[in-house]
Amino acid sequence: MRSASFDALRGFAREGTVAVQVRGDCMAPAIADGDRVNVAAARLYWPGDVVVWSAPEGGLVAHRLLGYRLHRGSLALVTRGDSAPVHDAPVPLSRVLGRVSAPVPWPARAHAALAFLRIALSRLCPR
Repeated sequence: MRSASFDALRGFAREGTVAVQVRGDCMAPAIADGDRVNVAAARLYWPGDVVVWSAPEGGLVAHRLLGYRLHRGSLALVTRGDSAPVHDAPVPLSRVLGRVSAPVPWPARAHAALAFLRIALSRLCPR
């Protein structure tokens, strides 16, 4: 969905919130298939936030932010669905629509930060 329609949607998300309907169960039980969530752009995204971005193959993806890393010379998000076993490919900030406008409990933020730490350590100390 990297097109004029995504750019327009991103503009709306910068001005307020955009309602998006979720399809799939990768964020269960926090967000169920068919749930409608409000998404708004933010200046900064924190580990534990559920971020929504434009997938390279089209459509939007909503996964939990674990942390940040450098990717091809720019800052990118490291994300993973709550019920997914592995993290996603790096997400460039230019593809981010915003974050789900719902409170994130501190245990979810701590869990996300620990997951990111495990990924970082596994890259530093491969088996």
